[in-house]
Amino acid sequence: MARSGFCDSTALLDFHMKVEERRPPLRVMANTCGPIDRWQPMEAGDSRMNAVNMEPECRWERRLSAHTSEEILMGFHEDNSAAEDCVETCVFYPHGLQGLSSLQALVPSLLRREVEKALEKLDLIWDRHYAWDMFLDMMRTQNFVPITDLPGHFTDANRAILVDWIIQVHDLLQFQEETLYLAIHLLNRSLRHLKVQTANLQLLGMVCLFLAAKKEESLLPEVSALCSLMDHAYTKHQLLRMERKVLSSLKFDLSCCPALHFLLIFSSVAHCSAMVVWMARYLLELSLLEDRCVAFLPVQLAGAALCLARRVLQESLTPAGEAAWCLASSIHVGSEPTLLRIMHILASAAAKAHARETCATFLKFSSPETMHVSRHPGLRTAVGLLGECS
Repeated sequence: MARSGFCDSTALLDFHMKVEERRPPLRVMANTCGPIDRWQPMEAGDSRMNAVNMEPECRWERRLSAHTSEEILMGFHEDNSAAEDCVETCVFYPHGLQGLSSLQALVPSLLRREVEKALEKLDLIWDRHYAWDMFLDMMRTQNFVPITDLPGHFTDANRAILVDWIIQVHDLLQFQEETLYLAIHLLNRSLRHLKVQTANLQLLGMVCLFLAAKKEESLLPEVSALCSLMDHAYTKHQLLRMERKVLSSLKFDLSCCPALHFLLIFSSVAHCSAMVVWMARYLLELSLLEDRCVAFLPVQLAGAALCLARRVLQESLTPAGEAAWCLASSIHVGSEPTLLRIMHILASAAAKAHARETCATFLKFSSPETMHVSRHPGLRTAVGLLGECS
């Protein structure tokens, strides 16, 4: 499956080279992207950039229901007073996951039905009868990797370079999005258990992507093709040996509930527009490059990305759309400070993405198929918008 013509005698990934000496990214489009400032906003006349209605509208104030002892559900009532905009960004914040055993009895049937529809639309279930149980299991089985467990020599810059390279290879091989999120998850877990030298980080990244593809994809590339993408810096024997080491260290546990699934479920329940979904997916993929995001749960990353996307685009909502968003807000994600912290991280990353060397995600989401969301001018002021509410 690998294509020829992308490799030469220069190493693809060298963490010791200076920034100006490092080889350009693997993708051909990255080699022709021009100046370092890749920010090219869309024209004002673009249909996707129509001005939104900024007039004040009815807000929803969140109050705990008197009948929810575990504070899983939130009550809503319409408030026409001059509420601050920051109320909309601070959602999904009931307490604790310990009450999930009784969640079935607490959540309204409407939310359950919307979650079932979302899972069915994502083709994650065969029988809607088991959809809600599957969703509860997704919430229970989330995991994360504490930053303190990552090796000391694996710096933030090294990690960003490696993840950016994995994103390029993933895009080149045209794998599914779930494969990318699983590969980064396996990489983070492997780094906790394996002592890997800097020279072998690229090999570890490729092995994690290969293992993720074995779990998610129906067609796999040849091992020799993967070696060619690494400029034959490693042999087939080395790749297969590293694969055995990774599987042994993980005890053959490749399970993962990606943040992307939570994002798509939330956006489906909230009836978000295509523009909001693409913007949230872009912000969520940027989180893969940020080492600070490793310590957060997938559901928290998904909720923060969706909230920030709505904040950046500032789309006016119909009463039905506002009601759908409030319904999605009744799903537990995390505390308000946690979500705001993640939103600040993502907003800062998005504001600098056009000028960073690790620009694979920025270029990926600047295409017409993704509605040019990475070039949206609102991303430059996202940090300032959040600052008004913090």
